[in-house]
Amino acid sequence: MHGYVASRPEIGAAGRMKKTAVVFAATLLLSGCGGGQKVQTGNPGKPGPVQKVHLVWQTNQWKVSLNGANPVSPAAAKTDLARNTIGPTMFEVDIQGNPSVSFRDPDGLSVWTGSKSAPQSGINSTQILGPVVTKGGKQLIFWDLNQGDPVTLNYSLHFNSGPSVDPIIDNGGHD
Repeated sequence: MHGYVASRPEIGAAGRMKKTAVVFAATLLLSGCGGGQKVQTGNPGKPGPVQKVHLVWQTNQWKVSLNGANPVSPAAAKTDLARNTIGPTMFEVDIQGNPSVSFRDPDGLSVWTGSKSAPQSGINSTQILGPVVTKGGKQLIFWDLNQGDPVTLNYSLHFNSGPSVDPIIDNGGHD
């Protein structure tokens, strides 16, 4: 008996199903996050505001625009999440001004604590869910739980070509 070999459309469908399953699982997990706090309405706490991170290609280098602000160097691009944000915060990262670049899928995101000068690969923090790469590789989405003690998370965004970008997230933590 011969083994079954998937056709190209079936392989693409499997990849879409996997991404859909990841987003669905994250949605279920996030909808139940409330940090253990009692919420008067009986519903889980609302997530923090969506953080929009635009990667802008200018004069052969990356600049980062956070939530519509003017683009700055990646080293100066720091997102502060307030202490006791009740729910997880979604980060939407997109690429602007460089049509030939797309996020690696998988391995488009690395996150670590500690020294920024000692980058790590992969997700090395229990604070991060995801990532999911969408829109033909031009958008990467992940969630920051902002739980426990305050911590600085260094993160690096990786592409199929070109240099990585390394902004910072300051988690305020959660009681």
